[in-house]
Amino acid sequence: MTDGNYQVLARKWRPQKFDQVVGQSAIVRTLSNALDQGRVAHAYCFSGIRGVGKTTIARLVAKGLNCSKTDVPTSEPCGECTACVEIEESRNLDVVELDAASQTGVDSIRQLNEVARYTPLRDRYRVFIIDETHMLSTNAFNALLKTLEEPPPHVVFMLATTEPHKILPTVLSRCQHYPLGRISQAEITGQLQRIASVENVSVSDDGLAIVAIAADGSLRDAQSLLDKLIAFGGDQVDDETVASLLGMVDRELLFGATKLVAEQDLAGILKFVNKMVEQGTDLHQFALDLLGHLRALLVVATIEKAGEILHLPEDDLARLREQAAMFKIDDLDRAFALLSGSEYKIKQSEVPRYQLEMVLCRLARMPRLEPIEELVSQLRSESGGGPSGGSGPQQTGKQESNEGDDSASISQKVDGPNRNAGFTTPADRGLAVAPPVARPSPVETPPSGEVKTSNGTESILKSPSESGNVVSADAAGHDPVAENLKPKDPPRERNDQLWERAQGEAMVKNFVDALRGNLTDVEDV
Repeated sequence: MTDGNYQVLARKWRPQKFDQVVGQSAIVRTLSNALDQGRVAHAYCFSGIRGVGKTTIARLVAKGLNCSKTDVPTSEPCGECTACVEIEESRNLDVVELDAASQTGVDSIRQLNEVARYTPLRDRYRVFIIDETHMLSTNAFNALLKTLEEPPPHVVFMLATTEPHKILPTVLSRCQHYPLGRISQAEITGQLQRIASVENVSVSDDGLAIVAIAADGSLRDAQSLLDKLIAFGGDQVDDETVASLLGMVDRELLFGATKLVAEQDLAGILKFVNKMVEQGTDLHQFALDLLGHLRALLVVATIEKAGEILHLPEDDLARLREQAAMFKIDDLDRAFALLSGSEYKIKQSEVPRYQLEMVLCRLARMPRLEPIEELVSQLRSESGGGPSGGSGPQQTGKQESNEGDDSASISQKVDGPNRNAGFTTPADRGLAVAPPVARPSPVETPPSGEVKTSNGTESILKSPSESGNVVSADAAGHDPVAENLKPKDPPRERNDQLWERAQGEAMVKNFVDALRGNLTDVEDV
């Protein structure tokens, strides 16, 4: 049994020196050089997700500024002097930590400004660490502006935030901004291995890798999860314990579901989901992990050294490669899009089982895509050799002759004495040209208005222009096609009836009056 002074791993393993910080090498190097060179800024802003070292780095800078082992700021604070110990225990009077999440008002900042006017009580610098800075009110930010822009020479501000976009730009521009990135899975796993070794805890590398994945880039979260595993399993923690305690889905379920989808086994899918429900598996978490599994299939299908990205055991990578061979990359893309669109429905549904069953059945029934190259090759083989095999359409000599006649007739068309001056006809180039066709002699047409008697019926002859014909007289008399194109005059009786009816219409009457010059009547309408 442990005593009452037990510290959780996250606090016990908090870095005490810059070289103990994990995953932020560039920022650590920059700050260390600034301390050694005496180029200390009056304000810093550290941003990033939870558990990546924002407050830890701020405290290390405060230690480097005030370590009593040296007369000047240093990048290697001793961690043993009074100043370093008090800063680590958050009881140094010259290093003030303000929780902006609970003290958001302007009064807290006014009090801070008042304290900043005075020189340090004992150390070289008075340091203000404002945690969760984005929680400050607008009035509090405005009250901080003047002091932040021109602070006393003995004052250094350090802002820590998870949401830098919520800080006023006027405040952020007065600070040196250092965005802290997520810590990689490999670095988290390595740190957990060191902790487990010192704490005499046996955890497999695969189990620690699962913890690192669940931590999602936060070392503090990973340390807290490891603390939970030790409390549950004692000195021996197996992989099954890790997966069950963290609420993660067994990888065997992911491989099994993917196999059923590839085999298009709808009955097997329904039985599979029923088994997960009976075991109490979180179906929404299963959908999320299945998305990650599809992404892993895509990685192993496109990258030779997939282990550098996935950080999985070689046995799992081999199984992933075997399953990736069952799908085309386009199929994986479509499956990921379909599942990601249904993930939210599974989460929000009162009966997530139905949603999961349907989406898995859709994935199984989804038609597989074939590469266009294979389809083209298949069509060529079925058609007997493709374009080079002689199966394509052949142009006959008659078609070529017709095309030649058309081009010759177009090039020789003349609509005036100088219409084609300066142009070369096919005949000029020595090409064969069809002989000219003799045009029929024009037909003598009776003069317009002459009365002609035929079979006892008298009729008045009209010229083509008067009758509205668009075909010349000789063509109309000798060309049957032109004869068919001639507009047919409606019967005279029909015209008279239409005219009598139209005369009663106001619009027609006005139009007739306009033609006769009676414009006054039109204006009255």
